[in-house]
Amino acid sequence: MVFHIEKFPDVVLEELAYILEPKEILELSLTSKSLYKVFMDNGLWKSKTIHDFGDLFQIYTIFTTATGFTLDPLLAAKFMQEPNNWRQYYIQKNKSISEDDTDLMDQADREYANAQAHLETFQQEGNVEVLVQVASKMMWILDVFPTHAGCYYILGFILFVLNKLEEAAILLQMGRAADPQFEPIDALEEEIERIAMGYKGEEELLTEDNQLSEALQQVLEEVFNKFDQDQDGALNPKELDSFIFITNGAHPPAAFLRQMGLRFGANKKGWLSKEGFLAFYLEQTLDDPSETRNDLGVHGYDPQTLKQKMEE
Repeated sequence: MVFHIEKFPDVVLEELAYILEPKEILELSLTSKSLYKVFMDNGLWKSKTIHDFGDLFQIYTIFTTATGFTLDPLLAAKFMQEPNNWRQYYIQKNKSISEDDTDLMDQADREYANAQAHLETFQQEGNVEVLVQVASKMMWILDVFPTHAGCYYILGFILFVLNKLEEAAILLQMGRAADPQFEPIDALEEEIERIAMGYKGEEELLTEDNQLSEALQQVLEEVFNKFDQDQDGALNPKELDSFIFITNGAHPPAAFLRQMGLRFGANKKGWLSKEGFLAFYLEQTLDDPSETRNDLGVHGYDPQTLKQKMEE
């Protein structure tokens, strides 16, 4: 029995292209016009690129759109727009990948370890610029080592702490595809699922008479004190802007900052007081307790137990 490869379904030919080198694909494509049409198709080379190297263009778009962060400008130049010629891009990319370079791999692992330490710093200090720097480094590592699941995990974790759960889940799925054995992804996916589905048996947020529970009030006061840099018992516009940006990932207009104090409670300068901060969270928790739990997760607390994650 004779098999004519050009009669194979396109999906089979695409799978074949995944395992062949560019030179082998070219040689095979030159055996018939129909194979040339299949193997020189731009879409096939895009699929092969994503299969072999991941989709950094999509990762860049998802991350920057969700966070509003401005990453390393060189990343924007490289990944903001997809290439017109995917075959040419693949060939160039294939030549640049050096996964057998142990020195380069060791350097990437050190950068990954440093990134983990920087994330701990962010949870303690709330400096968003730390997240920008870490995310940029993770993107550069993936550009060289596309199967480094830890980078997907850290990018997903950043989205998680910024309450971008859907986008975080997408990047974690990409990381799982790169390395199904990378266990931290499992734990973070479970945490996202718990938040998305809602909690059962969690620490109560409100008392029976609809006031903040003692546990929640303690946590909120800790969060407030963290952003009250001058410890004057109120959040000035800069401090309140920092709190809202870290919580929601966007800077509010100045009018909104003023309105917060007027509506919920302010000091003589019109700045949101600690009592006003607690009043805001009482209103939010009465309206949508899951939103309050999500906020606590952003600020380093387990949304279920209300305990600091770093202490567990």
